[in-house]
Amino acid sequence: MFYVLPSSKKQSKMKGSHQEFSDERFAQLYPKVEELIRCFNVKKEFLPLFLRYKNVFWQSLEYWVLPPPVQARIKDRSVVLSPLLGLASVESPMPECVLDWTSTCQGKTLKEYWKEDIKRLSKELFEGNTVFLFVGKQEEGLFDLSTASEVVVFEYYRAKQKVKNPLRHKAYTLRYIVEKDLHLDELFKINFYDYKVEKVEKKGKRLKVLLRSEGRYI
Repeated sequence: MFYVLPSSKKQSKMKGSHQEFSDERFAQLYPKVEELIRCFNVKKEFLPLFLRYKNVFWQSLEYWVLPPPVQARIKDRSVVLSPLLGLASVESPMPECVLDWTSTCQGKTLKEYWKEDIKRLSKELFEGNTVFLFVGKQEEGLFDLSTASEVVVFEYYRAKQKVKNPLRHKAYTLRYIVEKDLHLDELFKINFYDYKVEKVEKKGKRLKVLLRSEGRYI
Protein backbone atom coordinates (compact mmCIF):
# COMPACT_ATOMS: atom_id res chain seq x y z
CA MET A 1 0.00 0.00 0.00
CA PHE A 2 1.00 3.62 -0.48
CA TYR A 3 0.05 6.80 1.37
CA VAL A 4 0.12 9.91 -0.84
CA LEU A 5 0.92 13.00 1.28
CA PRO A 6 0.54 16.70 0.45
CA SER A 7 3.10 19.41 -0.16
CA SER A 8 3.41 22.43 2.12
CA LYS A 9 4.13 26.00 1.06
CA LYS A 10 4.56 26.94 4.72
CA GLN A 11 8.06 25.90 5.76
CA SER A 12 10.45 26.02 8.68
CA LYS A 13 13.26 28.57 8.38
CA MET A 14 15.65 26.41 10.40
CA LYS A 15 19.08 25.99 8.88
CA GLY A 16 20.37 22.53 8.19
CA SER A 17 23.39 20.75 6.77
CA HIS A 18 24.31 19.71 3.24
CA GLN A 19 23.12 16.20 2.34
CA GLU A 20 23.04 14.12 -0.79
CA PHE A 21 19.74 12.95 -2.26
CA SER A 22 19.74 9.20 -1.74
CA ASP A 23 16.28 7.60 -2.07
CA GLU A 24 16.54 5.12 -4.95
CA ARG A 25 12.81 5.36 -5.71
CA PHE A 26 13.24 8.98 -6.79
CA ALA A 27 16.83 8.96 -8.07
CA GLN A 28 15.72 9.58 -11.66
CA LEU A 29 14.24 12.93 -10.56
CA TYR A 30 17.40 14.33 -8.96
CA PRO A 31 18.93 15.90 -12.12
CA LYS A 32 15.74 17.96 -12.51
CA VAL A 33 15.82 18.86 -8.82
CA GLU A 34 19.35 20.21 -9.25
CA GLU A 35 18.13 22.23 -12.24
CA LEU A 36 15.44 23.84 -10.09
CA ILE A 37 17.89 24.51 -7.25
CA ARG A 38 19.98 26.51 -9.73
CA CYS A 39 16.93 28.17 -11.29
CA PHE A 40 15.62 29.46 -7.94
CA ASN A 41 19.08 30.00 -6.41
CA VAL A 42 18.22 27.74 -3.47
CA LYS A 43 20.70 27.41 -0.61
CA LYS A 44 21.69 23.79 -0.04
CA GLU A 45 20.86 23.78 3.66
CA PHE A 46 18.74 20.70 4.16
CA LEU A 47 16.37 19.49 6.86
CA PRO A 48 14.38 16.26 6.69
CA LEU A 49 11.16 17.02 4.85
CA PHE A 50 8.98 16.22 7.88
CA LEU A 51 10.74 19.04 9.76
CA ARG A 52 10.83 21.48 6.84
CA TYR A 53 7.12 21.23 6.00
CA LYS A 54 5.05 23.24 8.47
CA ASN A 55 1.42 23.35 7.32
CA VAL A 56 -1.47 21.98 9.39
CA PHE A 57 -1.14 18.46 7.99
CA TRP A 58 2.53 18.09 8.87
CA GLN A 59 2.22 19.80 12.24
CA SER A 60 -0.71 17.53 13.15
CA LEU A 61 1.06 14.38 11.93
CA GLU A 62 3.91 15.01 14.44
CA TYR A 63 6.07 12.44 12.69
CA TRP A 64 9.04 13.26 14.94
CA VAL A 65 7.29 11.94 18.09
CA LEU A 66 5.92 8.72 16.61
CA PRO A 67 7.42 5.38 17.73
CA PRO A 68 10.20 4.14 15.41
CA PRO A 69 8.14 1.23 13.99
CA VAL A 70 5.35 3.67 13.07
CA GLN A 71 7.84 6.10 11.51
CA ALA A 72 9.30 3.21 9.50
CA ARG A 73 5.87 2.24 8.11
CA ILE A 74 5.14 5.83 7.08
CA LYS A 75 8.58 6.25 5.53
CA ASP A 76 8.41 2.97 3.58
CA ARG A 77 4.84 3.41 2.34
CA SER A 78 4.58 7.15 1.71
CA VAL A 79 5.04 9.31 -1.36
CA VAL A 80 5.20 13.06 -0.66
CA LEU A 81 4.60 15.81 -3.20
CA SER A 82 7.00 18.73 -3.49
CA PRO A 83 7.10 21.49 -6.13
CA LEU A 84 10.91 21.47 -5.74
CA LEU A 85 11.61 17.72 -5.44
CA GLY A 86 8.71 16.36 -7.47
CA LEU A 87 8.21 13.24 -5.36
CA ALA A 88 9.98 12.59 -2.09
CA SER A 89 10.08 10.60 1.13
CA VAL A 90 9.05 11.97 4.52
CA GLU A 91 12.75 12.00 5.43
CA SER A 92 14.13 13.38 2.15
CA PRO A 93 16.58 16.30 2.56
CA MET A 94 14.67 19.50 1.91
CA PRO A 95 16.00 23.06 1.61
CA GLU A 96 13.88 26.07 2.52
CA CYS A 97 12.24 27.12 -0.73
CA VAL A 98 8.75 28.60 -0.66
CA LEU A 99 7.29 27.45 -3.97
CA ASP A 100 3.96 26.17 -5.21
CA TRP A 101 2.81 24.45 -8.39
CA THR A 102 2.24 27.81 -10.13
CA SER A 103 5.84 29.01 -9.57
CA THR A 104 7.73 29.24 -12.86
CA CYS A 105 11.18 28.22 -14.07
CA GLN A 106 12.28 28.82 -17.66
CA GLY A 107 8.74 29.65 -18.72
CA LYS A 108 7.13 26.54 -17.21
CA THR A 109 5.04 26.27 -14.09
CA LEU A 110 6.28 23.62 -11.69
CA LYS A 111 3.10 21.67 -12.33
CA GLU A 112 4.05 21.54 -16.03
CA TYR A 113 7.69 20.88 -15.16
CA TRP A 114 6.89 17.79 -13.06
CA LYS A 115 3.60 16.45 -14.42
CA GLU A 116 4.96 13.86 -16.88
CA ASP A 117 7.59 12.60 -14.42
CA ILE A 118 5.13 12.27 -11.55
CA LYS A 119 2.58 10.47 -13.71
CA ARG A 120 5.16 8.05 -15.11
CA LEU A 121 6.77 7.27 -11.78
CA SER A 122 3.48 6.98 -9.87
CA LYS A 123 2.11 4.59 -12.49
CA GLU A 124 5.13 2.34 -11.87
CA LEU A 125 5.10 2.64 -8.07
CA PHE A 126 1.36 2.13 -7.58
CA GLU A 127 0.93 -0.88 -9.85
CA GLY A 128 -1.14 -3.51 -8.01
CA ASN A 129 -1.16 -1.51 -4.75
CA THR A 130 -3.83 0.13 -2.62
CA VAL A 131 -3.30 3.91 -2.63
CA PHE A 132 -4.56 6.12 0.22
CA LEU A 133 -4.91 9.73 -0.92
CA PHE A 134 -4.34 12.44 1.70
CA VAL A 135 -4.04 15.22 -0.91
CA GLY A 136 -6.60 17.59 -2.42
CA LYS A 137 -8.08 17.42 -5.90
CA GLN A 138 -5.40 19.63 -7.49
CA GLU A 139 -2.51 17.48 -6.30
CA GLU A 140 -4.39 14.23 -6.97
CA GLY A 141 -4.49 15.26 -10.63
CA LEU A 142 -0.69 15.05 -10.83
CA PHE A 143 -0.75 11.26 -10.39
CA ASP A 144 -1.51 8.34 -12.67
CA LEU A 145 -3.68 6.05 -10.54
CA SER A 146 -4.65 3.74 -13.40
CA THR A 147 -2.53 0.80 -12.23
CA ALA A 148 -3.55 0.95 -8.53
CA SER A 149 -5.74 -1.90 -7.31
CA GLU A 150 -7.79 0.43 -5.04
CA VAL A 151 -7.81 4.17 -4.39
CA VAL A 152 -9.02 5.32 -0.96
CA VAL A 153 -10.17 8.88 -0.24
CA PHE A 154 -11.61 10.44 2.91
CA GLU A 155 -14.45 12.90 3.52
CA TYR A 156 -15.20 14.50 6.88
CA TYR A 157 -18.38 15.94 8.40
CA ARG A 158 -18.78 17.83 11.66
CA ALA A 159 -22.39 17.14 12.56
CA LYS A 160 -24.15 17.93 9.23
CA GLN A 161 -21.47 20.32 7.94
CA LYS A 162 -18.77 19.08 5.56
CA VAL A 163 -15.28 20.02 6.80
CA LYS A 164 -13.85 22.51 4.30
CA ASN A 165 -10.20 22.30 5.31
CA PRO A 166 -9.60 18.70 6.41
CA LEU A 167 -5.77 18.67 6.47
CA ARG A 168 -5.68 18.19 10.24
CA HIS A 169 -8.25 15.40 10.00
CA LYS A 170 -6.29 13.66 7.24
CA ALA A 171 -3.16 13.70 9.40
CA TYR A 172 -5.02 12.14 12.33
CA THR A 173 -6.53 9.54 9.99
CA LEU A 174 -3.11 8.62 8.63
CA ARG A 175 -1.69 8.34 12.14
CA TYR A 176 -4.52 6.05 13.22
CA ILE A 177 -4.18 3.79 10.17
CA VAL A 178 -0.41 3.47 10.54
CA GLU A 179 -0.31 3.16 14.34
CA LYS A 180 -2.87 0.34 14.21
CA ASP A 181 -1.40 -1.00 10.93
CA LEU A 182 -4.93 -1.26 9.49
CA HIS A 183 -5.66 -3.13 6.29
CA LEU A 184 -8.25 -2.20 3.69
CA ASP A 185 -11.00 -4.29 5.32
CA GLU A 186 -10.41 -2.64 8.72
CA LEU A 187 -11.16 0.99 7.84
CA PHE A 188 -14.31 0.96 10.00
CA LYS A 189 -12.03 0.86 13.05
CA ILE A 190 -10.77 4.43 12.43
CA ASN A 191 -11.72 6.52 15.44
CA PHE A 192 -10.13 9.80 16.62
CA TYR A 193 -11.62 12.45 18.90
CA ASP A 194 -15.32 11.82 18.18
CA TYR A 195 -14.86 11.10 14.47
CA LYS A 196 -15.95 7.66 13.40
CA VAL A 197 -16.44 5.98 10.04
CA GLU A 198 -20.09 6.23 9.04
CA LYS A 199 -19.86 4.39 5.72
CA VAL A 200 -17.57 3.34 2.90
CA GLU A 201 -18.84 3.99 -0.62
CA LYS A 202 -17.30 1.94 -3.43
CA LYS A 203 -17.38 3.03 -7.06
CA GLY A 204 -15.18 0.90 -9.28
CA LYS A 205 -11.82 0.71 -7.55
CA ARG A 206 -12.35 4.03 -5.71
CA LEU A 207 -13.44 3.86 -2.08
CA LYS A 208 -14.75 6.95 -0.31
CA VAL A 209 -14.55 6.71 3.48
CA LEU A 210 -17.02 9.08 5.15
CA LEU A 211 -16.22 10.09 8.74
CA ARG A 212 -18.56 12.11 10.93
CA SER A 213 -18.27 13.69 14.37
CA GLU A 214 -20.94 15.03 16.69
CA GLY A 215 -19.16 18.39 16.67
CA ARG A 216 -17.71 18.27 20.16
CA TYR A 217 -14.09 18.73 19.12
CA ILE A 218 -12.42 19.78 15.85
